[in-house]
Amino acid sequence: MAEVYRAYHATLDRFVAIKILHNFLADDAEFASRFTREAQNIARLKHAHIVQVYDFDYDTESESYYMVMELITGETLKDRLFQMEKTGETPSLEETLRIIREAASALAYAHRNGMIHRDVKPANLMLDTNENDRVVLTDFGIAKIVTGSQFTVTGGLVGTPAYMAPEQGVGETGDERSDLYSLGVILYQMVTGELPYDAETPLALILKHLNEPIPSACEKNPNLPPEVDVIIQKLMAKEPDNRYKDASELITDIRTLETALLRNDDTPIHLIAAPSNFEQAVALDDTPEVDSPTVPFIKKQAIKQSETPPPYIQPAQTQTSGRGGGIWLALVIILLGGMLVGGYIIGANSGVFPAIGFLASNTPTITPSDTPTQTPTPTDTPTSTPTTATDMPTRTPSPTPTDGATLTNTPTQTPVITLTPSLTPNVTLTFAAERTATTEACIFDYDIIDQEPPNGEEGGFFPVNSTYIRRITVQNTGTCPWEVNSSLAFIPGSGESFRSNRVVIPEVVEVGDVIEIELELTLPSTGSVTPYTGLWQFRTRGQLPIGDPFEISILVFFPGDGS
Repeated sequence: MAEVYRAYHATLDRFVAIKILHNFLADDAEFASRFTREAQNIARLKHAHIVQVYDFDYDTESESYYMVMELITGETLKDRLFQMEKTGETPSLEETLRIIREAASALAYAHRNGMIHRDVKPANLMLDTNENDRVVLTDFGIAKIVTGSQFTVTGGLVGTPAYMAPEQGVGETGDERSDLYSLGVILYQMVTGELPYDAETPLALILKHLNEPIPSACEKNPNLPPEVDVIIQKLMAKEPDNRYKDASELITDIRTLETALLRNDDTPIHLIAAPSNFEQAVALDDTPEVDSPTVPFIKKQAIKQSETPPPYIQPAQTQTSGRGGGIWLALVIILLGGMLVGGYIIGANSGVFPAIGFLASNTPTITPSDTPTQTPTPTDTPTSTPTTATDMPTRTPSPTPTDGATLTNTPTQTPVITLTPSLTPNVTLTFAAERTATTEACIFDYDIIDQEPPNGEEGGFFPVNSTYIRRITVQNTGTCPWEVNSSLAFIPGSGESFRSNRVVIPEVVEVGDVIEIELELTLPSTGSVTPYTGLWQFRTRGQLPIGDPFEISILVFFPGDGS
């Protein structure tokens, strides 16, 4: 995705890091505007624990976009953990809490300024050896910059499966709480020496984050105080609403624990994350099967498989039938495939599967000579010593720079960079959908019995920014039951999402059963003479599609000031 060079910036009178994005990314027609917009947002972030961006531009000769950034001397947390793993060590609890707290401080600041990272992982946490291992979060906004419109429908290219929140795993963009989930995975890894979930394929790893209970860190490391497990359980809750509401809450709990460790007495520790029955904290099972305020209202009607289902009544507007599940199975496989290939593009390779030993990094670093000149002129000698705000390669071959590419750094003096011609992406990832013989024999389908309010004009008009409730009555018309934790989710890129979250169905839906789902949406901030529309898809617990997607369309108006 990018290459990083160390260079001397004459105007700033300092060494800097220059991240040059591969020019194949510019094939996306929207890339230029997206790069400029996101780079401006990143440059506005000024925080001790976020890498500073000084400048950015486009070089016409090499047809490459680049950023000029603060140079961090040190190594990534990924490299640090990898070296410690060789000797069977883990960081001290005090050091771990400090690193997580400083990373959370960076996230809290960025989130307050409307920026979400979406790819928090050890490879994006630098440890500045010049400043007592100060934590510096890197690659802010990169995931969004490289996510073009051609990838949007897959929800892919955002995140790394080993650290990805469940909602990101099903194609949702995620929010601030998705970053906190990733930080929870890092905390678990630091205190236990291993990742919470391990799998042989990207799909299997994503499904474990979706469905498997959160493992106990205290069972892996009995020397940990139980409060660490409480914090991890809160950070890694399956449902975003069950996590810390923001990073500042996490910082409060970490400081409370740090103070208690220094005090070293029997004074009770009161955490925001602690449940009312603290003794059961370590044994928490935070899967969506557990009743919680965030589980949507789903009412099962008195219709069983042995009874005759009610006649299907076609609503006034056209409802989408649940037929043709085979086509959508193929599309979901493409969706997941695109997402996982995207993981290689964004994080290639900062550990898409660190649990199974993929150890290359996404940004090769080239170290020049240290002799200052009026323009930064890096040499082409690769180095294995991390010197920039990104992680180091261990598998991906470093490019051989050639002469002739000069980056125009406007408005400051021009850094001259020699680099390799554009790299053509050659990412191929194949995988098999993991289904049991029973699942393969199933036909997953449904009929929509009713939607209230209905779509379009028949449903009426609703004010901007208001909360909207859509009640959807659905019958399982397939040949197999829907498992616990089947779900309904918006298809990214299909239209207006209404800022919705994935709806989890916390019970088995037998063949012939009818359920009512209450979908809470937030309407857009601007009115329109035509309906806002989007597509939603039912999926099994294993993320196989149930029937075809269906459309939700809503008319939104601006009420005015009444004058």
